[in-house]
Amino acid sequence: MSTSRIRPERRHRYGSALLVAVVGMTTALVWGVTGVLDQLRQPADFARTAIPGSLTVELTRAGPHVVYYEGAGTAAVRADQLSVVDGSRQGVAVRPYRLDLRYDVPGRPAALGTAIAVFDADRTGSFVIRTGATVAADGALLAVGDDLAPATVRAVLLPALTGLLSLVAAITLAAGTWSWREQKDQP
Repeated sequence: MSTSRIRPERRHRYGSALLVAVVGMTTALVWGVTGVLDQLRQPADFARTAIPGSLTVELTRAGPHVVYYEGAGTAAVRADQLSVVDGSRQGVAVRPYRLDLRYDVPGRPAALGTAIAVFDADRTGSFVIRTGATVAADGALLAVGDDLAPATVRAVLLPALTGLLSLVAAITLAAGTWSWREQKDQP
């Protein structure tokens, strides 16, 4: 009867493969959870106003900004019911938000935030967002903030890729050790 023992140098290589997998997956998990939690907290920082109403926001970066409807039920305001004016009183084009992006409104258990429109700020500074729409829902608000979708996708995909790459590295290291063992054991 033959028993196979793993030599210490091989055990060390298998241990290294296990360490790569555990550290990589743990890092990916912590990174992914903190990234998603950060995105869940983001709506708390949005600027808000009642509907109908207007809101002046100070944008610190140029680029796309999203207008959200926050209230019970489905969004009762459309992009064509909004107007955006920059600091020099020039109108800014507003278009419908194409994706289905929703979030739970912080501090309001029955309210759902829904992305309804996007506008592109060509500069930083003050912008005024207005709507004359009327809604039946009590407490409905307009909120303005960053687009949550790209950062949420990054918060999930980058850690997932890191975890996958660490598993591939660990499997490659273990397979190399096994292959090296097989070659050394042959006469």
